[in-house]
Amino acid sequence: MKNSDKEWLEHLTTSIPKEAYGYMISSYSVALEGWRRGLTLSFHNHNKRKTETVFTLSYGSKTHRFSVTRGDKVPIEAVKICINKDLTKQYLMKSGVPTPEGKAFNSDQHRNEIFNYANKLGYPLVIKPVDGTGGHGVIANIENKSEFLQALKYVTEDLNYKEIIVEKHFDGIDSRVYVIGGKVIGAIKRVQAHVIGDGVSTIEELIKVKEQERFNNPALYGRKLKIDNEVQDLLKRQGHSLNSIPKKGELVLLRTKNNVSSGGESIDITDEITDEIKQIAINAAKAIPGLVQCGVDLIINFEKNTAVVLEINSRPHITAQLFPEKGKARDIPRAIIDYYFPETKANHQKPFYYFEFSHVWDSFQKGNIKQITIPDIPKGNLTSLKFTISGNLQRINFGSWVQELANKLELNGYIEHTTNGNVSIVVSGEVNSIKKFKNELNTSSYIMNKINSINEENYDKPIKIGFEIINEELDEPLPSGYYPVRIEGLRKDLLKSPSKSKKTSNKKYNNEIDYKKEYEKIIKSTSWKITKPLRIIKKIFK
Repeated sequence: MKNSDKEWLEHLTTSIPKEAYGYMISSYSVALEGWRRGLTLSFHNHNKRKTETVFTLSYGSKTHRFSVTRGDKVPIEAVKICINKDLTKQYLMKSGVPTPEGKAFNSDQHRNEIFNYANKLGYPLVIKPVDGTGGHGVIANIENKSEFLQALKYVTEDLNYKEIIVEKHFDGIDSRVYVIGGKVIGAIKRVQAHVIGDGVSTIEELIKVKEQERFNNPALYGRKLKIDNEVQDLLKRQGHSLNSIPKKGELVLLRTKNNVSSGGESIDITDEITDEIKQIAINAAKAIPGLVQCGVDLIINFEKNTAVVLEINSRPHITAQLFPEKGKARDIPRAIIDYYFPETKANHQKPFYYFEFSHVWDSFQKGNIKQITIPDIPKGNLTSLKFTISGNLQRINFGSWVQELANKLELNGYIEHTTNGNVSIVVSGEVNSIKKFKNELNTSSYIMNKINSINEENYDKPIKIGFEIINEELDEPLPSGYYPVRIEGLRKDLLKSPSKSKKTSNKKYNNEIDYKKEYEKIIKSTSWKITKPLRIIKKIFK
């Protein structure tokens, strides 16, 4: 998808099911890339958070294990180093990688000892937890003793972090650079939540518009711009309130932090950073033994072409690079699979299929299943067609009839009633099966006198595996999907013997559909207030 602000990847834009929106995109996109290349994909139940789902990809005798975007080529020793920000800093300094000067302290140490070090280091300063994530507890641009003591109290007492780092503040742009195999694949800068005035709307109205824009982004879907005391306090400091009408083009900050979870935005800067800055990120990854892939957080000073490394994430989410609010998306999933399975680089084909994820996670949550293997992607001479049909097709269970026919022919797609009263059918699969489907539409006595016209056209958008009915009320519609799923660890007493189907006389197909029904029954039962962002607005948003 391309517009004036952003350019997303065609093969991903409409291939992410809603149940995988948000941070789950990171795992799903890597798994999808491997599966589309013909790799065997299995999800494993480790009772972790949805966004940390573990999966394996196999090709022949080779198997690799992934958690989010991190594969098993990253050793546990590298992971442990990256988790500890102070230890990471030591490795960076040892390798000559620029990183802010600083020191780690235990919160139980005397306040005077920490304060004396801060004075010696000199302001402005940063306080951050040794083991914090997502920017939580990071207080930047602390300019004096009063601010430092407030920040120290906030991080160690209010947030209860036991170990902290005090380091020099570096003036520049907050950035994340993704590195794999010694190469930079993508880079973004992160900016605070904000709105831009149009000279007519109030700030509250602008926030609602901005929120709707975020909901149109799979990476930001469901992430509301919460209006709380922090937002209102910051507005007041800028001379505004929620009812203010900012001038056209006026930038109004809503948060002091850059994190997406706080309403921040990502902007692609891959083509803007110089080779020198890229090399700093690459050297940072090399400084950690065995760290073949990672996200490097830097503060970049574009005017001086310098940067410092703040920290390294061995298991970074890549949602911001795949769906930036501005700029070009970077295909990090492809780079990851290229690195782990280089022999599959040429294994790309259309149509672009994708699979649903809801049944996987629902099953894991219920604890009945240890592993689910997604059926292999269709292979062969494949094509996709769209049929637009007009006629008197209500009240004859047309959707069920079409779905049953598609299932028999192992076709993927959907049937949908459109707003103008027509019916749209999308089918994808083997060319010969498509021909048989088309022939049935044109010759079946069941619908022969109900159809007025059939319009046929090629279809090139991504298609979900299985066949589903959309926007139609039917009597006992057939279940979506025709593939049996390989399941391990399912309690035997939860499965019933397949019964005879009334929908078709094909015995093999009957068993498959009834099994699918039973399977579906099983899986479906059931800020910081003291920072000073206004000083750096121009540099961040230029």
